[in-house]
Amino acid sequence: MEISPLPPLSPTDEQNQSSTDDWNGPDDPDCPYNWPMLKRVYMTSIPVFLCVNVSFASSIYTSGANDIAEQFGVSYTMSILGLSLFLWGLGLGAIIAAPISEYYGRRIVYLTTIPIFGFFILGSGLAQNFAALAVCRFFGGFFGSTVVSVGGGTNADIWQPDMAGFIYPIFFVSPFLGPAFGPVIGGFVDGDKNFRWLEWVVLFMLAFNFVYSIPQFETYKKIILQKRTRTGNESTALQQHQVSLPSKAVIHRVILKPFKMLLIESIVLFITIYMAFNFAVFYSFFAAFPYIFEGHYGFTPSQEGLTFISIAVGCVIGFLVVVYIDRRTYPALKAKFEPGPVPPEHRLYGAMVGCALNPISLFWFGWTAQAQVYWVSPVVAAVPFAVGNIMVYSSGALYIMECYGSLHGASALSANSILRYAFGGALPLVTVQMFSSLGIGWASSLLGFVSIAMVPVPWVLYKYGGRIRRHSRYITIKSPSSESSLAQHTRVQA
Repeated sequence: MEISPLPPLSPTDEQNQSSTDDWNGPDDPDCPYNWPMLKRVYMTSIPVFLCVNVSFASSIYTSGANDIAEQFGVSYTMSILGLSLFLWGLGLGAIIAAPISEYYGRRIVYLTTIPIFGFFILGSGLAQNFAALAVCRFFGGFFGSTVVSVGGGTNADIWQPDMAGFIYPIFFVSPFLGPAFGPVIGGFVDGDKNFRWLEWVVLFMLAFNFVYSIPQFETYKKIILQKRTRTGNESTALQQHQVSLPSKAVIHRVILKPFKMLLIESIVLFITIYMAFNFAVFYSFFAAFPYIFEGHYGFTPSQEGLTFISIAVGCVIGFLVVVYIDRRTYPALKAKFEPGPVPPEHRLYGAMVGCALNPISLFWFGWTAQAQVYWVSPVVAAVPFAVGNIMVYSSGALYIMECYGSLHGASALSANSILRYAFGGALPLVTVQMFSSLGIGWASSLLGFVSIAMVPVPWVLYKYGGRIRRHSRYITIKSPSSESSLAQHTRVQA
């Protein structure tokens, strides 16, 4: 049977379709790229502040681990489970939060989940037994995951690629600055009060951040265009674009999309494994530092908490280095590849430099964290790991976002979050046993050897990333060909 071609669209139909499916030219004022700078900075600051808040809640808990073990009659390892469950909740929630934001928009996801996160933090503070505390910690992480997983998509919505290397690291450093300051503050709070006050501190921060975020604007392109269509053509658009519950097929697609990308997208898989390992080592410090500095150096909880300042310093240094590398390289690259896009692999420079710092730091930390060695050495040894971790994470996450764009980027980062938080929640549970069984030196060296094995990942992706992207089902920006350096766009069903 022969299928007759569709009749051509009239000029009016073409105009309506264009206004519904895309912006009205590059200067469309509704496009977040064209929003005033102050408005875009405000929208960037919302996920940054909330991400610091949520990640701060993950680690400040560890300052009260001994108090929790004593009050509820559980072991120290069992009390650390509250940290692990929170991180697993963050990873699991990311499976749903980011893809849902691609269906309903970013704003509604932020404003509905953050208050629920606050209620479970409240429940953690009021818990009368460890089971209740563990459940509240898990669901607190689950509903707090939105800011971690959706924040990358928000930034992709509002910043053009030439600004991404400066703006994105500000967001990417927030999941590490929050945990770094958690024990610093928690050591003093738990020493004077008890573990419940650690949760109250999180709530105080959240109250301010939620009120600050209420006036936010929608940034997701599809939702903005649908809203504009409803406003411009009320009689027909309301029926076509009214908010409704997603179908079973959509739910199936939304839930499985991050898992699917993790399994079939080589770029997501390899960079995620590397980032997940670094993330696990980062969170293992929250179990290792008390074991080393309180157990071997005789620090008080407040003194031990102050040792995490070295990690915060390393995070800031890593952020500055990533921004410096980007500002020194990207303008020239943009001029070189015009009028096409700069290949995303050039975002990996930070990871290619920072990957060497992680194993150096782990070996240094392990073999100087001994009672006969002055405590300053292992504290300073943590700085290069924090620097390298931020450089790998910022470059890797930016690479993912530039490969997959705002359409699939949030789901790609959700896939990344799943594995990162799975690893991050697991390693702290065995850190103390590993350090006590193998010794501090060899336990840290074991992590160092694995880190060495991971070093080639950014270099391999830099060399072969363009070839890998050509076979992707989701990537919308392909490598410039010899005939043209313009981006090729593909329409992919999730």
